Amino acid sequence: MHMSENPHIIFCSRTHVGKVRRNNEDFLQIHQNRLIAAIADGIGGDDFGEVASQIAVDASVEYLSNADSGMLRQKPAQELGNAIKYANEAIIAIQRNEEKYRNMGSTLSCFWITDKQLHFSWVGDSRIYLIRPSDNKITMLTKDHTLDRDKIDATLAPDLYRRAPNILTQKVGSILLLKPDTGSVELEPNDIVLACTDGLSDRVKNELMLDYAINFKGNLEAYADALLDRALDCGGQDNISFILAQVKT
Repeated sequence: MHMSENPHIIFCSRTHVGKVRRNNEDFLQIHQNRLIAAIADGIGGDDFGEVASQIAVDASVEYLSNADSGMLRQKPAQELGNAIKYANEAIIAIQRNEEKYRNMGSTLSCFWITDKQLHFSWVGDSRIYLIRPSDNKITMLTKDHTLDRDKIDATLAPDLYRRAPNILTQKVGSILLLKPDTGSVELEPNDIVLACTDGLSDRVKNELMLDYAINFKGNLEAYADALLDRALDCGGQDNISFILAQVKT
């Protein structure tokens, strides 16, 4: 559990192993002073997914923390994408040095808030949402890097069709030529940024995420508890992790 404050941005986070898994392969970090956050969902089970997610988050936050502030402000989305590429290179270097880490990988999503704007980048299916309680609106800002069911023939490949939403087309720790997606959106007072692993997004519907945000009227800790409890109540088959950031008036 983590909560920290900036005059205008409040952060809060949760990470939970869930009800089924032995290890928590999710990892997250918030850099309060620079309003940077990153979250990752390690892949590989016995193949050191928890190592990959920690390296991914640490490396991306390190890159952004040390980035030239002028460059960051000039090309924020590009720099966030570069942070993910830096994390990818860090994991690949370790894979090349140690055979046991050869198959590890991770999703990675990171964001930076500045001047009433949210800048973000990602690979994999750890999502970033913008929740605007004042407009009764939730928007998924990321697009999962998973196989597209529309391009798979369910009769010819039923197993692949069924598993498609869980098969990543991009992750950190796979190839050097990674292509992170990026984006930027305007923020308004009371907006909530939600970055989460699929342990939350697979269990809690978007409408419910929005309902809870409206019900808890800016109490970020209560909102975080409600999200976590709901994901656990819905089975908690996976690790559950998320970061909340709210713009205060």
